[in-house]
Amino acid sequence: MWTREYVITVLVITIATLTIGFFVWNSGTQQLSPGTYNFTCEGWCHGAESPLVIIDAYPDFECPICVNKQKLIMQALDIYPDEVRLDYHHYPYNDFSYKLAEALEAAGEQGKFWELHDKIFLQAVPGDMSDLLAAAEDVGLDMVLFNDSLNSGKFTDKVLADREQAISDGARPMSVYINGNEYRKYPGTPADLCSAIDEELERIEANGGN
Repeated sequence: MWTREYVITVLVITIATLTIGFFVWNSGTQQLSPGTYNFTCEGWCHGAESPLVIIDAYPDFECPICVNKQKLIMQALDIYPDEVRLDYHHYPYNDFSYKLAEALEAAGEQGKFWELHDKIFLQAVPGDMSDLLAAAEDVGLDMVLFNDSLNSGKFTDKVLADREQAISDGARPMSVYINGNEYRKYPGTPADLCSAIDEELERIEANGGN
């Protein structure tokens, strides 16, 4: 039977470990590799057509903080419709997240990538295949084509390649970057994200638009 002293010791060690991990994770300035954030859309992009600010997101569906950050980003796109664009990158980390990433690609095949994205991130993240199929049906996907794409593994290699590219670009799992610089609030508030965007817009203006 656990003693009171044992429980206290475990709690102290756990708290100390989490604290050290937090400071190690947040130490230094984390940036994407030069040229990674591209003002010409080359993937799944949403927002301003001629953006001044690119938000690169690398979420994992089974990470609650990532889900909250995606919600904040989508709000920011409404606040800065002419200045900000979201570039979405597949970087699955947990098992079912790989299947959800493939599902987004399968939805994109039917022109509904962002519809399924919003269903997943803004409403409810599917916990299993039954939930996923219900979400796909809710956004109006052709379910025969959708199921064929998922069951065949049609987009497995693409998701894995995107994940490897994210690693190559220097992205941390589940992170968000503003013009290549990591956004460090986890997840922060709408005001925090807007403040970070405003700072970047001010920096760009001060540098003559660069």
